[in-house]
Formats: sequence, structure tokens, C-alpha cells
Amino acid sequence: MRRATFSPAERRQRWGLLALMVAPLLGAVLYNQGWPLPRLHCWFYQVTGVPCPSCGLTRSFMAMARGDLLRAVQFHAFGPLLYVAFLLGGLHLVAELLTNRPWPLPYRRWWAQERWQWGMLGLFLGYYLVRLAVWYQRGELPGRVVW
Repeated sequence: MRRATFSPAERRQRWGLLALMVAPLLGAVLYNQGWPLPRLHCWFYQVTGVPCPSCGLTRSFMAMARGDLLRAVQFHAFGPLLYVAFLLGGLHLVAELLTNRPWPLPYRRWWAQERWQWGMLGLFLGYYLVRLAVWYQRGELPGRVVW
């Protein structure tokens, strides 16, 4: 039995997902080459004066693009994990687009479980709170609020 091919709407959806997966990876490479995007600032930090939960991910992705895993973890512990997830997700989508057929996702069953998603969110936010506490103890939080 042959697997079904993608409809035009499914192909467009996969192209959109591929663009979302590749954009941060390509951005990290371009940043490393000296091509920063103008006006790219964290609105959360500008409004509250407190770093956001994803603070450091761009620098972590840049370090991963250079192959510097230790520095990537220092910038953000989830950076290397997300970088690899984006890379593998992008490769998966490229394979699907080239073959015009869906590829099985071995991780779909556990990723779809709500308990797993809440657990990952809890880990991410827990890590954020620990980082804030460390920054606060070191006196590295600017403490300014711009309203």
C-alpha cells in the first residue's frame, strides 16, 4: 500500500514550518558573520528591566553554530537542546518535502502527552527562576523598570 502524498496545503504548511525551524539557525550563522539584525531587542527586558526566560538563547545558538558547546550551555542551558531540535526538525521537514510524503515521527506519541509538555514547561521556567536568583545574588539584575 502506497503512502499518500501531500496536498498543496500540506506542502505550504511544511514550508512554513521549515522556515520557522531554519530562521534561528540561519540567524545564528549570520550573526557570527557580523550581520546583526537592526532593532532586534527583547521587549520584555526593555519594559520590565528583567531578562526574559529566553535571554541568552541567541548567544547560545551562535555558540552552537561555531561548535562551542560549553559556551552555548553557559549562555543558556536549553540552547543546545533547542538548537539540535530545530536542526533535526528542519532536516525531517526537508526529507518530507523532497519525498512529498509524511515521515513517521517516533517521538510524536510521548510529545503529544500533556504531562510531558507541562513537565518541559516546568523545567524551563524552573531554570529561569534559578537564573534570576543567581543574577540577583550577583547583583547583575539592572533593576530598572521603564514604564
